[in-house]
Amino acid sequence: MHLSDSIKAQVQQPVVAVEENGEMLMEVQNTVGKLRHPYQILRTLPKDATPAQQDSAIQAAFHPDEIHYSSRPDTLRLPGEKLGKSVYEVSIPQYYKETYFQSDSLMHPELNGGRMGIAGDPIPYLVSNDSLMTGMLLAFLVLTVLVVSRSMRFINSQVKGFLYPERMGSAEMKETAGEVNYQFFLCFQTIVLLSLSSFYCLVDSTTDTYVVDTYQLLGIFFVSVLAVFVLKEMLCWWANWTFFSSHQMGVSLRTRLFLTSFEGVLLLPLVLVYTFFALPTEILLFGGILVILFIKMLSFYKIYRIFFQRKAYFLQFFLYFCTLEIVPLSTLGGILMLIDKLLKITY
Repeated sequence: MHLSDSIKAQVQQPVVAVEENGEMLMEVQNTVGKLRHPYQILRTLPKDATPAQQDSAIQAAFHPDEIHYSSRPDTLRLPGEKLGKSVYEVSIPQYYKETYFQSDSLMHPELNGGRMGIAGDPIPYLVSNDSLMTGMLLAFLVLTVLVVSRSMRFINSQVKGFLYPERMGSAEMKETAGEVNYQFFLCFQTIVLLSLSSFYCLVDSTTDTYVVDTYQLLGIFFVSVLAVFVLKEMLCWWANWTFFSSHQMGVSLRTRLFLTSFEGVLLLPLVLVYTFFALPTEILLFGGILVILFIKMLSFYKIYRIFFQRKAYFLQFFLYFCTLEIVPLSTLGGILMLIDKLLKITY
């Protein structure tokens, strides 16, 4: 028999002290209904009652109910007195809110207290840690594989065009609309990879602190490469339209698009390996120079076969090649180095 059960039993009749199994039970002289105070309940317990037994006796005798406050207005106030405040309205005086440390930002976690200590060296930018750039490079890889797999017929015809001389009947466009779109995508990829490679080489060789953020600097490099590429195409179109036939212009246009696309295909694995395997920048620079030289050699050979094979104009040939191939490339390198010099922090 528990202590709380013995207290509840007093509601019907008095309970006499009984010893059962060596456990002393409570002895009460009067019923619980006559006990109005916890002190009276505790006096009915033995002197050696534990705190747990005392708590059990109090809980068995008293059952507090929820307090329901009246929602009616107080009409018992004195005449002339203002309406009293609600019991739910609690306000803290201002002198309780003001403390000696109220102006200290460290005592207010909701306020920005600034940075403590001395700032360390900034972490250098790595494309391998940039989710946007790595995702773009992986997307280029997947799309390039799809484009090459779907354009094998066109690639074979272009490769054969380098080995055999063009005839008058070959001026017609042999490419389908999809193959032309694939070429423009690969040309766009070439421009992006050239700007990204230039960014790698210049930042590693000079500094990685600029007045603009990384994405803005990459955008400036991309716009510069695109502008030089478009200017070169305009100059090629004007020179070919002025001095050569429409057949030669068409063959030259298809050749330039193919070589530009092929350059992007060769640059893609080089940039991917450099990005994800942290190769030295010298390898990227050396590999990029080899790819560009290889493309320029193919362009040198193709220009001679298209325009100057049957003519003994060697001086004009070298002027044409240097003006439309070497000068734009040198101009692009100078523009990128000038941008890097103007935008980097030197103080």
